[in-house]
Amino acid sequence: MGMSDELLLERVRTQPIVRFKVNHGGSSLSFRIELADGSRAAWKPTQTNTQTIPRKEVAAYRLNRLLGLNAVPPAAPRAVSREDLLSHLHPESVPLLPRIQAETIFGPGGKAVGTASYWIPVIKDSGFDTPEGQRLAQTWLSQGQHIPRAQRDMAAQLSDLVVFDFLTANPDRLSGGNMKMSPDGRQLYYMDNTMSFFVEPLGNRKTRDALMKTQRFSRATYAALDRISVPTLEHVLAEETGTPYEILTPAEIRAVVARRDVVRQYVAVLVSEFGSADVFAFP
Repeated sequence: MGMSDELLLERVRTQPIVRFKVNHGGSSLSFRIELADGSRAAWKPTQTNTQTIPRKEVAAYRLNRLLGLNAVPPAAPRAVSREDLLSHLHPESVPLLPRIQAETIFGPGGKAVGTASYWIPVIKDSGFDTPEGQRLAQTWLSQGQHIPRAQRDMAAQLSDLVVFDFLTANPDRLSGGNMKMSPDGRQLYYMDNTMSFFVEPLGNRKTRDALMKTQRFSRATYAALDRISVPTLEHVLAEETGTPYEILTPAEIRAVVARRDVVRQYVAVLVSEFGSADVFAFP
């Protein structure tokens, strides 16, 4: 979007928050926050809903960039005091105060640790989480099927998403609202990654099924799998200096590496069957 990650991260980490507004839709508690410089971010606190673990959004962002992708908005840890949250609550969200107080987990110092993610100004539904959209994507990613020239770049992004969701063990992609795109329809965004990074070395059923139905991949994304290792992930996830929580546990990191091996083995089988040129259909 013409702005560096470093600029956006600095905003979501340090800009004073002037307004919290509860986001509607979805089962987890999340806020749209207005920052003093006029920009926005999404903030998810640590909460009683155990399916939503905010630190995993930071891990998803870091892994996305490690793979050379730019589909997960920049995300960083951010703690918010109870006083700041309640005193800057948007009037429309005041009726939700009982839910906010019941579900937000505040630590002994009265602060809720969470994750702030850059708020993409304008997005629209991609349609790829609908039955029709899923069938279309499956056609594009199957051997022997035609991909319209104008849709090849989107097909490549969908293939990358399958790999990414398998690596992160995210079964929540098709639940609704998590497959957005830019207004011009050219860029797919991987939204809401807090229900991910489970310690399943073979992936969960949903993400494994999606991977095993995919037969066309990006050569660059496949090559980027070489960057995934325990030491590299530990280094990348340690870039958040002063992080108030562990971004991924050692077991979660080892599971990502194990799933990387599953992708490699699966693609190797496809190459032996269809040939490298057809399997690596995208740059």
